[in-house]
Amino acid sequence: MPLRTKIECPHCNADLVVKRGGVCPSCGARISEHVARVRAREKRIEQIVAVIGTVLVVGVALVTSGATLLEGIAAYAIVGGVMYYLARRTFV
Repeated sequence: MPLRTKIECPHCNADLVVKRGGVCPSCGARISEHVARVRAREKRIEQIVAVIGTVLVVGVALVTSGATLLEGIAAYAIVGGVMYYLARRTFV
């Protein structure tokens, strides 16, 4: 489920909850290009996190294929923690 990120007006820094007509409801500045850039950046970040996550899951599956149950659980927990940390840092 995608996270809903806050988009702020580049001119008055107001939160853009409703973007009617491509203008800021607070100051009236044009924001359509700004919103498009922010959404494109979010999409790239989501794609990168998805690729890294897939590579890590496949790598952990290959590395832990001969491991015991507890070693496998520990490996998946470590990789899950790393992905959580990376994803959280990117969206802040």
